[in-house]
Amino acid sequence: MRILILHCSYQFKGGEDTVVDEEIKLLTSVGHEVELLLFSNTGNELFKVLQLPFNVGSYRKTVSAIKRFRPHVVHIHNLHFAASPSVIYAIRKCKVPFVNTLHNYRLLCPSGTLFHQDTLFLDSLKQDFPWSAVKKGVYKNSVLLTFWLAFSMKLHHWLGTWKLCNRYIVLTDYAQKILLESNLRLQKDQVTIKPNFCAAAKVSNAAFSDHFLYIGRLSVEKGIRLLLNTFSTLPHEIRIAGDGPLKNEVIEFSRRFSNIKFLGSLDKNEVYQQLQLSSALVFPSIWFEGMPLIIIEAFSSGTPVIASKLGAMGSMIIPNYNGLHFEAENDKELARKINEWIALSEEEKQTLRKNAIATYNEFYSLKTNAQQLMTI
Repeated sequence: MRILILHCSYQFKGGEDTVVDEEIKLLTSVGHEVELLLFSNTGNELFKVLQLPFNVGSYRKTVSAIKRFRPHVVHIHNLHFAASPSVIYAIRKCKVPFVNTLHNYRLLCPSGTLFHQDTLFLDSLKQDFPWSAVKKGVYKNSVLLTFWLAFSMKLHHWLGTWKLCNRYIVLTDYAQKILLESNLRLQKDQVTIKPNFCAAAKVSNAAFSDHFLYIGRLSVEKGIRLLLNTFSTLPHEIRIAGDGPLKNEVIEFSRRFSNIKFLGSLDKNEVYQQLQLSSALVFPSIWFEGMPLIIIEAFSSGTPVIASKLGAMGSMIIPNYNGLHFEAENDKELARKINEWIALSEEEKQTLRKNAIATYNEFYSLKTNAQQLMTI
């Protein structure tokens, strides 16, 4: 099968870009012919934003790629901003079916994350037009940019553009639920759940330690301050790896509290090494994650996860099977869950480790994901 993947890369490479790279490798490895049509938001940013309703250049580029490559199907990942919804009309002109993976909530809210000013922002889910989001300037703290983004998305809602997609792919049952309940009025069989994936970790024979681990972006929405405040009151060790705007706060806490260790940024091999050494991964995010790759990597490593019960984490983690849940933004409950984990016997922990690997094999392995993609 010939598959054309269409993606608009981010200014700073993130999770979506990684997913696209890995999907291309996966599809190619199982014998499909794959080509990437890549757009970029760097350079002439304002011009690209102004063309968000319909980018003529992107339309022509897409038509040209389809006529040359002649794909059996097109898989869209990110449209914003440089690609624009114009690529959908290019695909329809060429009479090729297409699927669209929704990695965020941009079709429902200009924020894209349902998060603003360090807290959840759900107003857009209840409004025909996201005026609250516009007034708050949820996109880059700009009322004007937020309005233009909201108007562009709503325009294509009025035109019926979003209904043209043969199949939307969402990452979790939560994302499917709010998409189907939205005013987009999509059909139930138009939205399919397919999670992210990763290559299996090479599980070593290294002994698990009693310390906990956090790996990810060091930012407010990831619950870093909750993590730091909680472990500053506990005797248990937490190792923190990553980079981001709260890096200096993490370093300051690591200086003040001997049980908080800052590891800096890690490469992929170091990530897996740390996962297999830790007792459990702590994931304290306070916003609706798409589908955190680090949780999938933890499962593949046989590392259980203690996570906030919010969005994707609510379905990925099964309490007392492959990890534990705590109420988001509740430091006292997180502390209780950490102590609850410590109190488990080694036999009980070992059972959860085996279950973590079983979860990976069932839902997030390369083989499973390839089968799911081809079914869609």
